Parts: sequence; structure tokens; C-alpha cells
Amino acid sequence: MQKRTALLGLLLVVALLLAACPAPAQPAPGTGAQPAAATPAPAAEQPASSGGQVIVAPGETIRIGNSVALTGPIPDPGLDIRQAAEIAVDDLNAAGGLEGFLFELVVEDGACSGDQGTVVANKFAADETIVAVSGGTCSGETFGLIPILREARIPFVSPSATNPNVTSADCDVCNRVALSDALQGSVDANFVFSDLGLTNVAVVHDNSDYGKGLAEVFQSSFEGLDGTVTNFEGVQVGDTDFRAALARIGTSSPQLIFFGGYATEAALIVQQMAETPGLEETLFMSDDGAYTQQYLNAAGAAAEGTYMSFVAGADNPDLNTDFDQKYLDKYGVSPDDLGPFHGQSYDSVMLIADAISRVATVDGNGNLVIDREALISAIRETSGLQGLTGLLSCTEIGECGAGGVQIFRVENGSWVQVAGYGLE
Repeated sequence: MQKRTALLGLLLVVALLLAACPAPAQPAPGTGAQPAAATPAPAAEQPASSGGQVIVAPGETIRIGNSVALTGPIPDPGLDIRQAAEIAVDDLNAAGGLEGFLFELVVEDGACSGDQGTVVANKFAADETIVAVSGGTCSGETFGLIPILREARIPFVSPSATNPNVTSADCDVCNRVALSDALQGSVDANFVFSDLGLTNVAVVHDNSDYGKGLAEVFQSSFEGLDGTVTNFEGVQVGDTDFRAALARIGTSSPQLIFFGGYATEAALIVQQMAETPGLEETLFMSDDGAYTQQYLNAAGAAAEGTYMSFVAGADNPDLNTDFDQKYLDKYGVSPDDLGPFHGQSYDSVMLIADAISRVATVDGNGNLVIDREALISAIRETSGLQGLTGLLSCTEIGECGAGGVQIFRVENGSWVQVAGYGLE
């Protein structure tokens, strides 16, 4: 098993460095590009799984589910996450797959929604050929996945769901390579209090599992530093008029508004702050859900001087350069133009594939046999796997991410990093 792990790690590095062999050009984002792997035979034609095992017949594919937010509040970052996962599958297959079996990504739209996450999870649980899942994108979507995948004994690795409760000692199938909001919210509060020297802030959230959870961590951490939170306001994803909430906040004249939520709402809030008495000089800060080109485009000039945090990995420059070129060749766009979680998405698929390589066996009929319970354990046993975002090692509760938190400020319409914490 150790030899197989080392082999897959070597194949990952080799595949990334094959810059001379980029993936074939595909339609640009938004044109319905499909995963690169060949379309498999219908699931019914594969051997039936039994006893918690997935059995892949010769000529069939190792199928990894992908719950990704292609619609909902963050379709551009969702598309970015999907496309990065597709490149991971391309690289695995270019390196020969596993024991001659190629990988396939089975994409479903989780829509950044708990209800839709439940729909997706039921589809995966009903499909005996799904070995594991990369996803979900958003925390609420992932909470929709959890009870069904846990019952079906299908492990998942989320690239971007950051609510602290996504992983826990009670869920052995729950894993992620994104870093927890427990870290991000604390770092954000320390940056505002210590680096910016502000002591009087307001907090707004969008009532999503992601946004509200992060806002609560920020509030608790900031007050723990003896800072004052003047207001804690909840709005809704999809709202467009925040003037009433901002008017209430303006009566306290806070030095900064911290927003837990996504790009569209963040952009509207920062625009409407300029119109609100008491907030003309108030700074604005948000999170990785808003750290997107979408925010810069929507906020326009109002974005200037605002701050964002992102749960970053300890990126390997050479590997990321090759990945970025493959992404540009395949989709005709830079990954940074769509969203920030492409590295984590790529790594989530590679982490799953590495764990599969350590438990899969070939039986006397030439079938690849993958025991799901062994796979659940193998994911948690991952240690020192080289990824785009750094060296990935999983804890006993499924926290597998590398790196720390970066803070950015918008200067001349672009993101400029102004601080970094915990980066290797």
C-alpha cells in the first residue's frame, strides 16, 4: 500500500509538470463543457456492489461524484471549482489512472443550497458506482449532503465549505481541504483590531450557514479582544436593498462593517454604505465568499479600499503555474477570473484518488474492488500528500487543509495582499 501511495503522489507531480502536453481545448466557461473522461456505460451495466464495496469492471471508470454550485449565489466560483476538478481527473487519467482504470467526474449542481444538496446526495447514494464525492461547494449545500452520505457510507472531501460544523468527531465520512471559518473569523477579527487598530465595528451576515457562522466567529473573537460590536444584523441572500439595516448601523458610526456572505450582496452593501449617514468614512471587510472578480465587477469604484480574507493554501508555485496554464488552455480563461477555490478543488479530487489507490485491489476477474469503509479510514490517514495548496494531512475529524489566511485590500481595482497568517 505504501508503494501505491508513493506512486500516485509521483504521478500527480509528473502530470502537473507535463506542460508540453496540455489537455485539448474545450468550450469556454458557460458553454456547457463536460468532464474530459470518456462517457461510461450506464451504471446498470457495471457489476453490482455488495457488502460496502464498489466493484469496477474492466473498461469501466472509477466514478467520483462532484456536488458543485453551478447555480445560486456564486455560479462563477462554482464553475471554477468544477473545472479544476475536471483538470484533476484529466491529470489522473493522463498518468494512467489506477491499475489501468480511468477516473470519471460525475457532476451534479448543488446550487449552494441545503435542499439541493439533499437532492444531489440522494442521487449519489442511489448510484452504487459512486465511490466518493468531491463537494459540496457551500456550507449549507454540504449540510444537505451529510446525513445521506453518512448513511450510505460514501466519504466526501469538500473544497470550499468552511463552516466549522462541516467536520466533527460524529461524522467519519466528512472531510475538507478548505480551512475552517473558526480560523478565518478569528484571524479577521485580529487583523481589524490589531493591524487596523479599530475597536468599534458592526457585523452583518446573510443568514446562510456559511455567512452567519463566520459572522458569529468574528463577533465572538472581536469582543474577546475587548472590541465593541455595535450591531449584529441579518439580511438574506438575494436581497438588493440594505438601506434599512445600514441606516440602523449608521446611528452608531462604526469604524468598519464586517460582512459574512457572498459577492453580490457584499457589492451592494458597500455601494449603499456611501449613501448612508454615519457610514461615509466606514471601512468594509468581507470573506472568501466575496473574494471574487464578481465582487470587483459589481461593486465598481465602491470596492476601492475594501478588505477581504481568503483561507489560502501554502501554494507550490511550480505546480500552480502548470495548473494555471492547463486551465487556460482547456477553458480559455484564467482560474483567478472565476473564483479562488480551484486549488482546493483540484486537491480534493487528488486526495480522494490517493486514498483509493491505498485500498483498491484487483480480483480474479480483473475487477477493481474498492471497500468504502477502508476508503473512509484511508482518507483520514492521509499524511504529507503534495497538492496545489501545500502538503495535505488529515486530522481525526477530517480537517485536511494546508496553509492559513490571507488578507487583501482593493487597490486600483485589483486585489493586493496586505497580510498573511499561518502560511507555510
